[in-house]
Amino acid sequence: MKQILLLLTAFFISCSVSVPHNAPVTTIAKGVDILQQDYEISKGGERLLTKLFIFDVTLSNRISLKATTADDSNTAICSSHERNTAIAPISKQLEMMQLNNKQIKVLGGVNSDFFHIKSSNMICGVMYRNGECLKGSYDDQSTIFALLKNGTAVCVTSAEYEVMDKSLILEAVSGRQMLVNDNVAQSSESKTFHPRTAVGVTKDGKRVFILVADGRRKGYSNGLAYADMVAIFKKLGAYDALNLDGGGSSCFSINTGRGQFAPLNRPSDKSGERAVPNGIAVIYRR
Repeated sequence: MKQILLLLTAFFISCSVSVPHNAPVTTIAKGVDILQQDYEISKGGERLLTKLFIFDVTLSNRISLKATTADDSNTAICSSHERNTAIAPISKQLEMMQLNNKQIKVLGGVNSDFFHIKSSNMICGVMYRNGECLKGSYDDQSTIFALLKNGTAVCVTSAEYEVMDKSLILEAVSGRQMLVNDNVAQSSESKTFHPRTAVGVTKDGKRVFILVADGRRKGYSNGLAYADMVAIFKKLGAYDALNLDGGGSSCFSINTGRGQFAPLNRPSDKSGERAVPNGIAVIYRR
């Protein structure tokens, strides 16, 4: 499948040029497509390309999302700095989830939360898994992506999260910057280009776009600024979208067969995939 996907490179051009309506996609399950595209950025007066990888997920009784942990257990997530949160590359987290859950097929996934990488690896935001709140505190920059028990998804600010009925949340991970809120682009001071991971949802919450952009690789991929992510999610049709942990954490991993997973993108760390606390898995219920 990896060889097929690598052939499906199309141009996803920025706001100044229209986006092709018939960009090639690869369907990996009914309701799950992978888009692998080039996006043109303007940086220092140059027009440069950034590699995009997108899961286009239509939620249903069979297709859903799950929060991952290093060892596929809830105890891996710590709610304080008192002990270290377990970390593992996303590909390994997906492999462990597949090994422990024969009733589902794990199709792929990405990294999610910002975390205290130089200390305890504690995640910065809230997290839910299988309806259980694993961490209820968050920093004041947090945003939340949640899958609800009715099968729809939401991206919310911390203020919106505070007034939510928490009993409705099935899975949740956290980000920081809100990119699109109630169909309105959110401004940001940042003009820097980095590898990125982000997620967006349609107004009805039934369609989810999970994006990874490669960066810090001159001549291959240059990353995205916040404004670029806003433009991309607006073009995709997201009503709400938020930014997840990026940089060396950004990883777009796919099922390569026999319960194994590997990045489709090129993580920017020289050592390859970075070990992280959690992620978002795309799953098919058998």
